[in-house]
Amino acid sequence: MPSPSTDRAATEAALDRALREVSAQTVLFSHAVADRAGISSTDLETLDILARNGSMTAGRLAELTGLTTGAITGLVDRLERYGYARREPHPTDRRSVIVRPLIENAERDLAPSYEAMAQAMTELMSRYSDADLAVVADFMTRAAAITAEQVARLRTEAKEPGS
Repeated sequence: MPSPSTDRAATEAALDRALREVSAQTVLFSHAVADRAGISSTDLETLDILARNGSMTAGRLAELTGLTTGAITGLVDRLERYGYARREPHPTDRRSVIVRPLIENAERDLAPSYEAMAQAMTELMSRYSDADLAVVADFMTRAAAITAEQVARLRTEAKEPGS
């Protein structure tokens, strides 16, 4: 009979494999949606950052994406062309602009690509109790925070001399 520590190690290894697979499939799904919409996956993910966080300065968007301010300028140009964002003057800083997501336009164009996924995920969640879902949501929230910390660490190390 396996010991509790062996069971735990096997469960942690299985969870690690599952997280890696979900991560890979999520990236591939994002690429497929972007391809279908005729935009880059970076533009799509940046739009998602705007949708989740709301309007922000172009500088803040550069920080969150890890893109240069020059790259953000081109990206925001494209989002404006698609009708998914709009530049607005910063209320207190004339040197800065606010990038405002135009969610209704993005949802109109992109929602059809997400409908089957949303339905499948709703069906999957229906198999779990409220308590189970609360644990999964807590785990995923904490995992996302750890991932964000590690992204920041890697970006900081990349900027340090000799790295």
